[in-house]
Amino acid sequence: MSYLNFLIIFLGIPLAFLIPFYKLSKSQSKKEFFWGIVVLIILAVTYTTPWDNYLVATKVWWYGPDRVLGTIGYVPIEEYSFFVLQTIMTGLWCYFLQSKITLNKSQPRTNPMKKVITTFYFAIFALGVYGLFVENLTYLGLILAWATPVLLLQWIIGGQYLIQNLKLFLLTFIPPTLYLWLADAYAIHDQIWSISEVFTTGIKIVNLPIEEAIFFLVTNLMVAQGLILFVVMEKEVEKVLNFKRRLFA
Repeated sequence: MSYLNFLIIFLGIPLAFLIPFYKLSKSQSKKEFFWGIVVLIILAVTYTTPWDNYLVATKVWWYGPDRVLGTIGYVPIEEYSFFVLQTIMTGLWCYFLQSKITLNKSQPRTNPMKKVITTFYFAIFALGVYGLFVENLTYLGLILAWATPVLLLQWIIGGQYLIQNLKLFLLTFIPPTLYLWLADAYAIHDQIWSISEVFTTGIKIVNLPIEEAIFFLVTNLMVAQGLILFVVMEKEVEKVLNFKRRLFA
């Protein structure tokens, strides 16, 4: 299977259900979710592109040359599409869920769990930095050192909102993560892309390297956290902007 066919099947099919739902929906938060997804796509492509090019350039992972349309830098064109499509898929899944689960936008109370999770992310970042200096932890280190600053920043800014909307938050990132684990396992089995055995721990879930499982976990976490915070904190951002306008008018 080509990388393009993989995208059409594994990303195209869920989007074929989610996009019509979004278009037909009349939710009041429709506009907020649209712009939230757009912002996240821009950030995902910008932030992931140099990192992913480094991975391919250093042979942490590679692709079958006969499976892709071409490359931009070291990375297949389809890989850039994956950044975009995954963000849309998880984002629209969140939009679908909030039609069933009320999204609480009220000012939340301080929750001690926020400090616990913030501390956890700091520890994970330290583990990622350590992994950069150990050969078989290289891929794991690159993932954690790349992803945790974003996750940490999101949690510091609005972790209390995520706790307040815990059910929606968990259901936003867990199902897409499990689904993409299956898709990734198939792609590796079919050799659409391959993962280095030198730079990985060798720990696998069936044939899925633990590093790949963690990658899709953290990327869906970034989308889920970022989108929920964008929607629930939009009014807070508007208040700050309006205050600045009045201040400097």
